[in-house]
Amino acid sequence: MTKTELAVGDSTWIELIYTMGQHGGEVSKSATVTTNDTITGNINISFRGKGWVPSDTAIKLEVNPQVLDFGPLGKKLRMELETEMKNLSQEEMQLAIVGCPPEFFEKVELSKDKIKPNKKAKLEVRLKRESEDQRFQESITLEAKNKSTTYRFTLLAQKGYESKIEAKEASSSGKQKPDEK
Repeated sequence: MTKTELAVGDSTWIELIYTMGQHGGEVSKSATVTTNDTITGNINISFRGKGWVPSDTAIKLEVNPQVLDFGPLGKKLRMELETEMKNLSQEEMQLAIVGCPPEFFEKVELSKDKIKPNKKAKLEVRLKRESEDQRFQESITLEAKNKSTTYRFTLLAQKGYESKIEAKEASSSGKQKPDEK
């Protein structure tokens, strides 16, 4: 389980993910771990990379939704969510789960390991009971392959974070946020 506060001698894992998306070129990113240690102080973690996007590569997989939002803290609204993937290419695609945090999820499962052209598959995700009252943002990385290309994409799974889209829709329509009722 990822911790937000650590005692002396305690430890936790930190997951850093950067997705290039459709951007190419040299990129550098950093993150800061804040401490109250008077000797060590804050710790900066930096990484650099060079990415490129081949001109003829396009992800031919429609994923909906791209964020699995398990809702606000303190409410047991959703314990299991799914996302749907549709193969938009003319070739069969193989699907695989290549990474996910096991401490939060009881089940992360694909309905199929292959998708024929114009067909769909689902990814089902169920929270562990211990995770239902925790605030988190975690990633689930999937891979789709056809004869010539391998695509990797990341889905966000979260609990306790308000969706920016829902907040924008609520503010533009004059509705209150769910926790303001």
